[in-house]
Amino acid sequence: MREKTRKYSSWANGIGALVIISVFILQVIWVPAYASTWDMVDFALGVIHFDMYQMQPHFPGYPYFILGGKAFHMLVRDPVQALSFFNIFMYGSAVIPLFLLVKRLVTPSYTVMATAFIYSSSFTILMVNQPMSEGAAIGMMWWYIWSLVLAHEKSHNGYIILPLFLFSLLLGTRLSYLALGIGILMMLYTKWKSGLLKIMDLFVYVLITILFQLLWVSGISMSEGGFDSFLRLALSFTNGHFQEWGGAIGASDLSLLDRMVKLLFVNTIWVGGSGESVILLLLLVGSFFLLRRIKLGNRHMISILVLLAGSYFLWALFAQNVMKPRHALPLIGISWFFITVMLFSRKRTREGSLFLILFLLLQVFHTGKLLYTHTSEVPVVYQMAAYLEETDRPLVVYTWEESRVLEYLDVPFIHKKVQTYEVFATDAGYYPDRAIYLTDKVVEGFKHQGISVDDFIKVEKHFHSSELIDPIYHDLTLYKWEKPRKGEE
Repeated sequence: MREKTRKYSSWANGIGALVIISVFILQVIWVPAYASTWDMVDFALGVIHFDMYQMQPHFPGYPYFILGGKAFHMLVRDPVQALSFFNIFMYGSAVIPLFLLVKRLVTPSYTVMATAFIYSSSFTILMVNQPMSEGAAIGMMWWYIWSLVLAHEKSHNGYIILPLFLFSLLLGTRLSYLALGIGILMMLYTKWKSGLLKIMDLFVYVLITILFQLLWVSGISMSEGGFDSFLRLALSFTNGHFQEWGGAIGASDLSLLDRMVKLLFVNTIWVGGSGESVILLLLLVGSFFLLRRIKLGNRHMISILVLLAGSYFLWALFAQNVMKPRHALPLIGISWFFITVMLFSRKRTREGSLFLILFLLLQVFHTGKLLYTHTSEVPVVYQMAAYLEETDRPLVVYTWEESRVLEYLDVPFIHKKVQTYEVFATDAGYYPDRAIYLTDKVVEGFKHQGISVDDFIKVEKHFHSSELIDPIYHDLTLYKWEKPRKGEE
């Protein structure tokens, strides 16, 4: 045992261990208490009282994520922070499978440091500290990938059960990681081709996979009144989510080439790789000079990771909103894994080692800076709510998705979600004695419907927060409606 652990004893691994511990502590210290988006409110309310009919949370229910939030809610009163703590715990546990995967490709004296490189990725850490299911899912993803590799390496077919079960936990945490299931198909095909499985065995393991998924689907269905009720919820959500005004504003207007550029160069490299830091981007580019004549071993493990990255890339390109970089987290994580293991796969010169240490320490500094900003900066919807609360005159504010956050904050003024100009024009007429305000998303929606209201509005206030933290609602403009009520069409 001493011989096994002694080979990992090095100053590089010591730095790596210190980095992992430091980042984890910063994550725990700087946990924000803001539910600044519609989805965050859904999850927070789901921790308090689970009810999918009330969008607490929305379909498909994310049962394992909510269950984890409920567990931490017994220790933390704020449901938003409870979800973030669960994310931190799940992602922190992923250090184990990350280490077990990295050590298959990296020399022992650099294994912990390489693991720290992947773990401390700035954008990933920032997303983990948000009360969204991606944080727990990205941690579960690494457990799932490790189980796929382990199942391939072991000749005993009993190991196949592990990735099937972990895949169920993954989808019960975040269903949009469904594309990663291709790893199971590859594993079963490889086992069958090598003669370890027969055709009937394949059917049995596919059935087991379905049964594991039914564990969480059945639980959700029973809580919502049965499978028929669950299917109605699914259809109503998918229709509204993908067809409703605003569901994909911005993303739907992009061409395929623009989506690819956005996904690869913006979301994966600029946001995911460097956390929008020019210094880290330059270091990332500089690190490619260290990748010459690199050959990685464990070809099957590499094949699994390439297949997973490729399948998720196509999924993110065609089935996800590329305007939200968090949807690219699996692609970002696997890309970081490849870059890191190539950098550390062989012994480095002193200059190369110092470069990598500098890179890691600057990444940790940037990660800490982002975590502090996330905790201290007030989201724009909260800023707008505080501003309107100070207004003496009675008012009504017409919003888009901001209405969910205002409802969660229980603001003292009237606020209404509106999607069409006709509804707005009719409803605003009911409030002749109140000041009427609209958010910029509402105005943009009217323009998408071919209605220009520029002559009837004036800017009341601009609100701003970090674009990296919230790519959709980092800028919010509040307009005051100036059009006379009488004669309004």
